[in-house]
Amino acid sequence: MNQSVQISKPLEQVADGIQTEPLLFDPLALIGLIASKDFFSNLSDTLANTFGFECFHIFLYQANVGPVNLANRPVLCNYQRGLDNFLNFTYVINPVFRAYQGNAASGVYQISDFVPDDFKRVIDTADIDIFVEDSETIGYRTPGWPKNMAECIVLIRLPNGMALDFSFLIPRGQRQSTTCSVRLERLFPVLERIVRRQFEIDPASFDCADQRPGQEDRFQDFGSDVLTDREMQVVQLVLVGHTSTSISLQLGVSISTVKSHRRNIYVKLEISSQAELFSLFLLHLKNV
Repeated sequence: MNQSVQISKPLEQVADGIQTEPLLFDPLALIGLIASKDFFSNLSDTLANTFGFECFHIFLYQANVGPVNLANRPVLCNYQRGLDNFLNFTYVINPVFRAYQGNAASGVYQISDFVPDDFKRVIDTADIDIFVEDSETIGYRTPGWPKNMAECIVLIRLPNGMALDFSFLIPRGQRQSTTCSVRLERLFPVLERIVRRQFEIDPASFDCADQRPGQEDRFQDFGSDVLTDREMQVVQLVLVGHTSTSISLQLGVSISTVKSHRRNIYVKLEISSQAELFSLFLLHLKNV
């Protein structure tokens, strides 16, 4: 006997603040996609049409290469510049990608789950294709990327070390953000099994022709020509969102020691602010 999974209806079907009866979804609608041609495109259509997820991406992460965008909904997004910038450069300091690099477990997350609690990022806005946005959860936004969006994340790790990042963009401050998380929590066990089964049956469907060289080595070697190993550790923690207090806890040193390291870093890199540090780092990524 088929088992149905309860998935909440999209926010558009909620009237006067009262949730209507949950939608009963037959997992066979997803199971039937396994081994289909254009698996990820079909999966995206099903997620969009069945669950009301109108704006999302499926990214593939793997070692030593840049992320690949396997599918979009809508297919033609209106923030292509921001998407391209993420895929080429800014992913390397993106909280979800860093969580993947840090072996975060498969599951459903808010992007804020990956951001240090005391985080206050400052990024220069002039020449690096990034805008400072205090209203953004991660403190910055690439030009053209939708403003004030919460991101619900489904991270699914694969046996060969790759991972899929399903990023669902939801307007911040709306009930739909909570509704999205609830739907994804209910959907997750089925979605994970389907993706893993697809990988077992047809691993070639995860192969991509448009892979870019990875930026991880560029992240790890930034400043290596002038900085000590400890100073490079400090810089990397700053770039992924840690304050001096958080860095002191991470490295087991005093805050005054961290501040001393930061002063020395600025002198050696010939900069005077954290904003200039981000500018220099992203120029480092671009100047291959």
